[in-house]
Amino acid sequence: MKTLFLKKSLLGSGLTLLMLLTGCDMNDYKTRIQNENDYNNKTGNKAVCLWVGKIFPDMYPYTIHYLEGEIDPNDPHDKIRRNNKLNLKLSLYAKEGLFTEELVGYDGDKPLYRYNLTDEGLKYVDWWGGTNFCFGRVVVEKILDVDNQMKGKRMVSFSYHMENVPNWIKNPEIYRLYKGYGSMEAAVTGKEPAEGVHYYNVGSDNSLRLTAGESGGYIL
Repeated sequence: MKTLFLKKSLLGSGLTLLMLLTGCDMNDYKTRIQNENDYNNKTGNKAVCLWVGKIFPDMYPYTIHYLEGEIDPNDPHDKIRRNNKLNLKLSLYAKEGLFTEELVGYDGDKPLYRYNLTDEGLKYVDWWGGTNFCFGRVVVEKILDVDNQMKGKRMVSFSYHMENVPNWIKNPEIYRLYKGYGSMEAAVTGKEPAEGVHYYNVGSDNSLRLTAGESGGYIL
């Protein structure tokens, strides 16, 4: 998952406060990284948010549409590709009970479906940049590596498993639609430890300030 997350801004006063907290042994990276993840995920249900699409609350019920033309294989943000992917995501999440799905007509020979959030979907929804579904808590297992090769920077790699994983994300048809799904597969299936990285700026007094972490990420 590492750098493939589209991160929320983690540089606000709350995070700064966390980095200055005392009582945490700076050499005990396992404890520190666990505390950082828990601080940025206070509910224990928001380690990862999966972006469904640019659909805001006032756009529901949402009816799909189709865009015509050729997909540009060199453009990951191709509008046609994104629209096709959105339609597929809605269909898959509906099968997992997060949306209702209603056939409302046809565009030529193509079916038009209308979607609305179910009570189950509302348990996980988050509205940053549109509709997202969030879940999970990172539980650090062990530190794998501490990299000080870049001056003033430090990268700490660790393995972890995830708690509070709902059944809907265990569907490989869903998680394979997202970037870095190999790491996500490990995290959500529990078949093997996942790997994460926390990045720090190193102060002149050797203090550390987190710049990017594992929890609080949005994946496209």
